[in-house]
Amino acid sequence: MTLSPRAGVAAVLAAVTVVAAGCDGRSTAPTDITSTGATLHAQARCLAESTTNPCTFWFQYWRNGDSTVQRTDPVVANVNTNGYVDVQQAVTGLTPDTLYHSQLCGYGDSNVAPPGVCVGLPGGAGSTPGSQPDAGDHNPPQRVRSARPGTIGTAELGRPLSTADTAANPISRDAGLSAAYSDTRSLWLFGDTVQRNGPAFLAGTTAAAGPYTRGEPPNALEELPTPPAPPAPGRTSPAPFLPRPEGLLTPDNPPVECGTNRSYPASWPGGLARIPGTSRMVIVYAQVCVAVDRDWPTERLTLVEYDPATNRFLSSATPFVATPLHAGVPVTQRLGSPVFGGDGFLYLFGHDTATDRVFVARVAANQSAWANPANYRWWGRPGGGPAQWTTDQASAISIAPVTDPWSVHVADYTGVGGHRLAMIVQTEYGTGGFQLFEAAAPNGAWSAGPSARAPDTCQGTFGCYALAGHAELSTAEAFVYSWYSAGDRGGFGHIRLATVPW
Repeated sequence: MTLSPRAGVAAVLAAVTVVAAGCDGRSTAPTDITSTGATLHAQARCLAESTTNPCTFWFQYWRNGDSTVQRTDPVVANVNTNGYVDVQQAVTGLTPDTLYHSQLCGYGDSNVAPPGVCVGLPGGAGSTPGSQPDAGDHNPPQRVRSARPGTIGTAELGRPLSTADTAANPISRDAGLSAAYSDTRSLWLFGDTVQRNGPAFLAGTTAAAGPYTRGEPPNALEELPTPPAPPAPGRTSPAPFLPRPEGLLTPDNPPVECGTNRSYPASWPGGLARIPGTSRMVIVYAQVCVAVDRDWPTERLTLVEYDPATNRFLSSATPFVATPLHAGVPVTQRLGSPVFGGDGFLYLFGHDTATDRVFVARVAANQSAWANPANYRWWGRPGGGPAQWTTDQASAISIAPVTDPWSVHVADYTGVGGHRLAMIVQTEYGTGGFQLFEAAAPNGAWSAGPSARAPDTCQGTFGCYALAGHAELSTAEAFVYSWYSAGDRGGFGHIRLATVPW
């Protein structure tokens, strides 16, 4: 049930109530975001149990960095909503391409006295009307970025959280990639991870799995132990997930063993997908020697078959190995984003900023074929001829009209409305700017969709990065994506989720 303040208060309205656990309501993603306005939304309820303190609500909002808090006109009603309902109000006068924060505020019933309380995203603490919550904790308010010429507005949803990621022992993690392995559960892969009061820095990949709901950030993921230990609920800390690479070399001249000379070996996730007709998954990862203040070449590319039910890797294939190792594999072999085409092939995607390319390769959708590099083909123009699948990697052509593609992530959105394949390309280094593309086939044609910027200040050395789409969370109307927010939790960075219409 929706509310429009311009339509009066004859409709059933809602207000914030309080229970022992805290504020009983939360902000949800704004809609109709333009360069100068947006419609703010929240989920809340009214019990209408007190005629002397009727349910009253409004939204407060402010531009990032401003001290002035603005508010919408309060709306009053005292009708029992019989549960949570959507409340909404439109705001105008926004500045284009600007980050804003908003919260639902209200009072009412027998347990929330004026001046009331304000609530933001799930997991955020309440605050006092007229005040701004801690700017370092991104969950108390809802964040939204207004549109600019050539882009659309975007709004965040919050953090994907595991049950081990608590206020007392928060977890910092990046590189959030996910895919469903059943109709109700998904697997998440994270990059470098550290937990306060927990394990030391975990290089490479950690993982969690759990239920998901479209349009919402998962908040009940369970941390996975290091395979082949069986999954067990209630884990309080993350653990290394993908195998630790052995025998890597630093990119020095001459090279030395990775793990010395300010370096460490890491397995960095490049994507995952459900193997058709099964509950197993394929995971693609790069074996990288992370050398501080130097290049981080991908020295090997590996594909593993993974069983979420047992938390075991069933097979492993490493088709591409650099020669010499410390030089890294060619850019065309730095592949990720696995997609099963339904035509007997597994497709993998990559990008090259230097040549403005997003390229695609394929191999038979059979684990026995993945280890042999001779089985791979690239979509290219060998000898300058017509586009075709070829072993000539150097002839690989761009499948989409991109400029400076800093990262690319592709997934299969079949069943999400009329969408099929979708690609998110980071088009701006550091600022979180991106563009969506869609196609019916892996090699195209890929048509350009909306462009936007992440709703973030993009603090930190690398700004906003690790942009990825999430097919199991997206809806027919809204594309859900994630990025790494270095400024979250006062600099204890975390993956964030946001949504844009498509």
